[in-house]
Amino acid sequence: MKPLKRVLIVDDDGKARDALRHLLSAHPAVKIVGEAADVTAAAALFKELQPDLIFLDVQMPKRDGFSLLPELQPAPDIIFVTAYDHHAVKAFEVNAVDFLVKPIHPERLALALARVGDPVHRKAKPFSEHDPVFLRSDREIRVVLAKEITHVEADQNYAHVHIAGQRPMLIRRSLTEWNRLLPPEGFPRVNRSTIINLYAVKEVLSLPHHRVKIHFLNSGTSVELGCLSARRLRRALRALTSPA
Repeated sequence: MKPLKRVLIVDDDGKARDALRHLLSAHPAVKIVGEAADVTAAAALFKELQPDLIFLDVQMPKRDGFSLLPELQPAPDIIFVTAYDHHAVKAFEVNAVDFLVKPIHPERLALALARVGDPVHRKAKPFSEHDPVFLRSDREIRVVLAKEITHVEADQNYAHVHIAGQRPMLIRRSLTEWNRLLPPEGFPRVNRSTIINLYAVKEVLSLPHHRVKIHFLNSGTSVELGCLSARRLRRALRALTSPA
């Protein structure tokens, strides 16, 4: 049996909270420690109760569920709840446990709970450069547009995700998985450890021995590439700007 999970339910619809509470009662490994009808109350309860898992409604008045995410430190597991279809939230599957579409079916809830604490088997779907991306580290949660990711650098089974105008995040997802998720036409993998957002490249400076240094838009970070990686980058940039 999995360790007991302390759960917070966040939904402005009282009937939806009642229905979820009833469904969760069939799962002895779950303990509901609190409920909130809006983001402000949820933030206060999170600080007080420190739940392991939050069922988070997406659409709520005044502030939507996503606005709660930056206030959740250390970051809990999140299962999104929405009245909309899969396409409305597909990008948020990255590092989220799951999403559930209302009305929630018992079998679908059981599947979501089985994925808690098991990030290896969370299979996110690829997204476009304009999709919002849910980023979760051990310390924080952020939501950014895919096009705001300037580059991704490998760190064993983790990756440093660099974001324009923000500090980078260390995400437990390999570079191979990021390569699968990011749009291939705009985010080439130039070597074993680096993916570059071509649309975020500000300038490419030549260095000795055919190396290059890349500067990004709205970012103070830079990346140096060796000869072969520089050649791949230039080829990708030419392909991006060449007429079809």
